[in-house]
Amino acid sequence: MLSFREHISAVAGMDDFDEEAVRAKIHLVDGDVLMLSGSLVDGSGTPSSDFDFSVFAPTRDERFHRDTFPREGHMRYYTSGDRVKASFDYLPHSLLGVDVEYWTVQEISHMLTAHAQLYDHLRSRARKSSSFAASAVDFRLLSRLTYGVPLTNVPEFERITAELRPGELAYTAFRTAVGSYPDFRDLAGMWAQKDYESALIAARKLGVDTFRGLTHVHGNTNRNPKYLARFLARLPASLSELTTRFRHLNAYGVPSAAEAPDAVLEWLDLIDAAFGEMRQARDTAEAFVSRQEFLDLLKHELHETMGWNAEISNEYCFRAREARGDVPSLRELLIAMEARGAVEHGLPLQQWALRRTAPAGENNTSA
Repeated sequence: MLSFREHISAVAGMDDFDEEAVRAKIHLVDGDVLMLSGSLVDGSGTPSSDFDFSVFAPTRDERFHRDTFPREGHMRYYTSGDRVKASFDYLPHSLLGVDVEYWTVQEISHMLTAHAQLYDHLRSRARKSSSFAASAVDFRLLSRLTYGVPLTNVPEFERITAELRPGELAYTAFRTAVGSYPDFRDLAGMWAQKDYESALIAARKLGVDTFRGLTHVHGNTNRNPKYLARFLARLPASLSELTTRFRHLNAYGVPSAAEAPDAVLEWLDLIDAAFGEMRQARDTAEAFVSRQEFLDLLKHELHETMGWNAEISNEYCFRAREARGDVPSLRELLIAMEARGAVEHGLPLQQWALRRTAPAGENNTSA
């Protein structure tokens, strides 16, 4: 087995560790692929991080079963029925933990196939999606495969990951992250009631989702918002002013309730700016649908028999900014919605809907 110390990123204040003591908690056998990943590898670690290992075994063995799993020294386990999926322990006299996940090669193969199907599905829709919930994809694991370090059986690791496409992972992460119109609609309702505290909370959520999306356009495959500030710091230097504004507002908020309305508007400005950067970045992101493809997806959701009203008009104004920069700002949209009206946006929604019939199923695509 290769030494893994050299693959651990420098972490200020991290305790020293004995590699043998770490290995003793893994339960490795001949034929396994052992992968090291997690925050200590990707540079987002802290002195209380875990060593994150994944074991890929040719087939299930005694380590995969509750009654026969090697238990000595382990503090807790994650199981699904009889199936042991992971074990967790800590190093003595240290904040460092050791997490080990157990997978078969076939399970990884099936997961990659499931993700390919999910990616194809998300390329066919324009709305924010929650499809991960039913996709049989452990996105966290697939993300780790994009940067994880194989410590044993390297050729087998390369074979297993041959079909892995990080750009497609980034797109599926983006499609499930970027802020949605229902969230903005909630914000507008709170704003109309002058409940600025709740509106600020909603604006922060919308902003975090949108800036997560910005990192995914630039290739980040990690969906965990815990280290969003660190992911943003890795974006191109040209975005530093924008991300600094976001990080300050997100982390420190406002000093008093009186400043909440201005903070909501500042969030909307940041979100608009983030959409502008996303439009440019996606032009060179190969796995992302193009701006025109995205607009075509929006068009296919519309149909002549829709009950045309201000709400529909405002929704498509909000969503079209993912591909077009000539729509009104979110401030303008908020003002129109506060007045119970539609913002003037110039999108030919009803022209797009001509000769389209209502969708027959649940995929929001008109005929």
